[in-house]
Amino acid sequence: MSDPQFQHTYLQQPLLETADWLYQSSERLAQQLNYASLALMHTLTSGGKVWCAGEDEAALLAQRAATLLVQGQGRERPPLAAVALAPAASDRLPGLAQQVRALGHPGDVWLAFSLERDDPDLREATEAASELDLTLIAFTGEAAQTLGPLLRDTDVWVPLPGTRPDTLFAIAWLAITGLCAAVDTHLLGEDA
Repeated sequence: MSDPQFQHTYLQQPLLETADWLYQSSERLAQQLNYASLALMHTLTSGGKVWCAGEDEAALLAQRAATLLVQGQGRERPPLAAVALAPAASDRLPGLAQQVRALGHPGDVWLAFSLERDDPDLREATEAASELDLTLIAFTGEAAQTLGPLLRDTDVWVPLPGTRPDTLFAIAWLAITGLCAAVDTHLLGEDA
């Protein structure tokens, strides 16, 4: 039987690391989430759509963002036009780039999530979104190796603190909740 103190410390360590990353970056992260919420509001109130995407586990982040934008977070409001695009599971299905070329229009938002892995489909789709003049909102690690070089001055980069994909995922999950709450606040005012 193993030492319970060792297990407690071992289990607590990733939580403390994530909390530390969040504490150290909360001001910058909140500022970038505000910029992202304003970009979303501009697009949505102008009749545009939000196309959400990611590869591997980041596809779950895209789905979460689209769901919260459509359904809201407990406050009654009309659904917002957001769709999570699915990465191709095989060569027979259209990739993200084909989907964004078929569906995207200038003025829409490309909401992309990267956990700083090699994401060729997401990178190609982000290039296509840029060519179509979609506003890019990219959630990436601070290295921003995959999507960072594609961002323009008018785009929004949400730098997620941390280096490991699991930490980036956890922080992105929380950040999406904050982003969608900000959108609801812009639309509905402060919650009473």
